[in-house]
Amino acid sequence: MKISLIILLLSLVIIFFQDWKHRKIHIGLPIVIFGISFFIIPVERNELFKIILFNTGFFSLTLGILTFYMSLKSKKFLNPFEYYFGLGDLLFYLAITPLFLSKNYILFFILSLLFSIILQLGVNKFIKQETVPLAGFSSLFLLIILLKDHFMIFQKITLV
Repeated sequence: MKISLIILLLSLVIIFFQDWKHRKIHIGLPIVIFGISFFIIPVERNELFKIILFNTGFFSLTLGILTFYMSLKSKKFLNPFEYYFGLGDLLFYLAITPLFLSKNYILFFILSLLFSIILQLGVNKFIKQETVPLAGFSSLFLLIILLKDHFMIFQKITLV
């Protein structure tokens, strides 16, 4: 395996453990993931910027709709980072935007949320926590996908 892929995988493992234990991640980890993506993605730079722009737009639209819906429901503006979403979650989902084509980013986003819900429900039987380590569970899911993409012949989901 290339050293850049190993750094990416190690960053995902660290995010999982940090978010699981402390419910926060170090700001440098999403920056490392985003930066290392430019070295391991075999796509032209201008095409990569289009991918990043679209994926960021999708994520921003989704977060905006969530904020709008929850604010309407409570009849006052709710800051999503105060009530529903952590800053580490935001940084993680933005950091992984270069790793997927747009349709695969949407697929990963939805599946990672489902994976996180299922994992949280399973873990809740043993550990009572009010918050979900979304970035941690999503990084674990991405780690599994990257390993599958690297070692198996099945259709790849990521651009790595």
